[in-house]
Amino acid sequence: MSNGSVERRIRRRSVHRSRSTAVSVSLVVLALVAAWIGTESVLQAAGAAPLLADPQTVVDTALRPDAAFVTIAEVIAAVLVVLGIVLVVLALKPGRQHRSAVDHDRGAVVIDTRILASTAANAAGLAAGVPDDNTSATARGRSTEVRVVPVTGVPVDEQRVREAVQQRLAGLDDRFGKRVRVRVEQKGTLA
Repeated sequence: MSNGSVERRIRRRSVHRSRSTAVSVSLVVLALVAAWIGTESVLQAAGAAPLLADPQTVVDTALRPDAAFVTIAEVIAAVLVVLGIVLVVLALKPGRQHRSAVDHDRGAVVIDTRILASTAANAAGLAAGVPDDNTSATARGRSTEVRVVPVTGVPVDEQRVREAVQQRLAGLDDRFGKRVRVRVEQKGTLA
């Protein structure tokens, strides 16, 4: 296996969430139901009392339902439909983590979006001339939104802040600095 394909697999596994938890939960539930049916069948064959319900009684009741059984069956069916929808969504959803892969000549590099946001907030604070507490940022995918609260009486040049953030993020990877939105709050804080 080439080094490039290994790096691609590492990046993919680091950026995408595993679906093994949903699969494991589904298999455990299925195994418990199968174990219950098997246990009840063995108990019935041995002539012992059932744990919850005799399988033949359950089948007979299902074939000739009364009002209470229909209500219970409807509730169980609704729960199973919701569970099925959740599992289908988990299977089809891309399952991305809050991370981004960065091309690097020495190997696979994965950056958490909180680091991107922190880097953008730091660059914005330096460009705006405000304390670190007066800037915040969020990064999602390739777009970054920066919020700056100016110090009262000191104007903030929004374009200068945007360029500083774009330059800093482009230093990490060209993809990150392309969609930067800067929002300067109307009310400032005291220094």
